[in-house]
Amino acid sequence: MRTEAEAAGPQLEPGDFVQLPVPIIQQLYHWDCGLACSKMVLRYLGQLDDGEFEGALQELRLTRSIWTIDLAYLMSHFGVRHRFCTQTLGVDKGYKNQSFYRKHFDTEETRVNQLFAQAKSCKVLVEKCRNVQHQHQ
Repeated sequence: MRTEAEAAGPQLEPGDFVQLPVPIIQQLYHWDCGLACSKMVLRYLGQLDDGEFEGALQELRLTRSIWTIDLAYLMSHFGVRHRFCTQTLGVDKGYKNQSFYRKHFDTEETRVNQLFAQAKSCKVLVEKCRNVQHQHQ
């Protein structure tokens, strides 16, 4: 049996990582992990005003079905330079039967694919990348 230290892997040296003082913002619901992460990034960058954030959600029509492409548009809305790397440019049909996506999948598929198609003209940087890992709780 491995010890906890062995399971954690090799010890990191001070130059091996960067630790940023990103504030912790709790999720309000089971479905808003991406929004909570976006708020943390924006607060870290000094750009989070709750009123502006709520206004952006309304303007971008973000409700309870939030996809990663939505978060890319949200970051773009606030002028945050970023690059969204994904294995699939559009909806990955493999998510259709996962419980988190099942309820809204059919109604959201067209909307999400349209966001991918319009990304370049909306100045949202989306790239197809290999070996991108995505886990959803």
